[in-house]
Amino acid sequence: MATTRIVILGGGAGGLELASALAHRPGLDVTLVDRVGAHIWKPRLHEFAAGTVTSTLSEISFYMLARMRGFRFEQGSVTGIDRAAREVRLAPPDVPGAAGSERRIGYDTCVVALGGITADFGIPGVREHAVRLDAKLDADGFRDRFVALLINARQTRVPAHVVIVGSGATGTELAAHLRLAETAFFDRPETADQPRLLDLTLLEAAPEVMPGADEELRAGVVRRLAELDVTVVTSARITAVEPDAVRAASGESWRADVTVWAAGLVGLPVLATLGDFAIDRKGRIVVDAFLRSTVDPTVYVLGDAASLTPEGAPQPLPPTAQIASQEAAYLARSLADRAAKPFRFKDKGKLVSLGGAGTVGLVGISRNDFFVDGQFAKAAYHALQRRHQWQVLGALRGSVAILADVISPTRGPALKLHG
Repeated sequence: MATTRIVILGGGAGGLELASALAHRPGLDVTLVDRVGAHIWKPRLHEFAAGTVTSTLSEISFYMLARMRGFRFEQGSVTGIDRAAREVRLAPPDVPGAAGSERRIGYDTCVVALGGITADFGIPGVREHAVRLDAKLDADGFRDRFVALLINARQTRVPAHVVIVGSGATGTELAAHLRLAETAFFDRPETADQPRLLDLTLLEAAPEVMPGADEELRAGVVRRLAELDVTVVTSARITAVEPDAVRAASGESWRADVTVWAAGLVGLPVLATLGDFAIDRKGRIVVDAFLRSTVDPTVYVLGDAASLTPEGAPQPLPPTAQIASQEAAYLARSLADRAAKPFRFKDKGKLVSLGGAGTVGLVGISRNDFFVDGQFAKAAYHALQRRHQWQVLGALRGSVAILADVISPTRGPALKLHG
């Protein structure tokens, strides 16, 4: 039997699930490529940033996973795809004092799953003065700053000011976890009435919080943000981020000891330089209904890197973990069956858990969504990451990881928005 070489670029939720699903299939030689050496469940970055959970239980070595699951792992930064030679190019290893050369990995099928990055929209000061939570290093750096601010606030009795721009998943999740983390710095945490150490402001450019979300879900989130004493400002079109303030076109400004920029995802800049692929206005590679690039049927794209517009839809699917996971499952089947049907996304709903302020969500059943609250919504959310852990680690190891996560002493109330 001839061996088919499949190279997957990017070990995020979709890329790693695909590699794990394909690795043991006969006739396939699977290689996963990633810039860093460990996988992290990215929807939890906000928890790591706030310090309500450590990353040690959710960070898994790609090298270990490769040995466990049966694929090959190559660590390195992707610089391009040579479609004529069917080779992926990787930058030389960045080792101080050591000379390296470009690496090339041959493929029969290439899957681009390099993910996305938070857009700055060219607004002055975002790159220089705002934090964007795109990787574990970003979360670690923010957490150090946040801890220093809260220590100072406790000493001076002057609240620290944190401004979050963007009321989607990142902004909403982070706001609630920061409010939860604040309690660790209270002098008497067991006492309910404590002076605030943290002033939280959430800014949204749209006229409403969570633009595009169902009205019932949005209303539930707004109520709970109010319970958490988060100041929410809509129709705030930001024009500049300064070292100590955020300014809007209206002339308003908000004091900021630290600003978090969470205003939506675009494709990684490298996607536009990989080759001659069609790129949409958000920097993502355009694909057809089978997740194939429009210029080469041997190059597929999934997750945040892909721009897929379903038939009859006005715009491409949004960049979410739910979509990336479904695309990975689809490719796991279709790469072995060239006569596969087109990809169809099945929306399983959106879930928002705002710490002590409760959990709400919309769960898709058949053609309808229904509103859920309380313990059912919380359990439904947890199922998302549990499914990912089982797919990546297998049933036995996945169950062990889930148990370790549940009993972790650093675990705080969950705060998640998945769509």
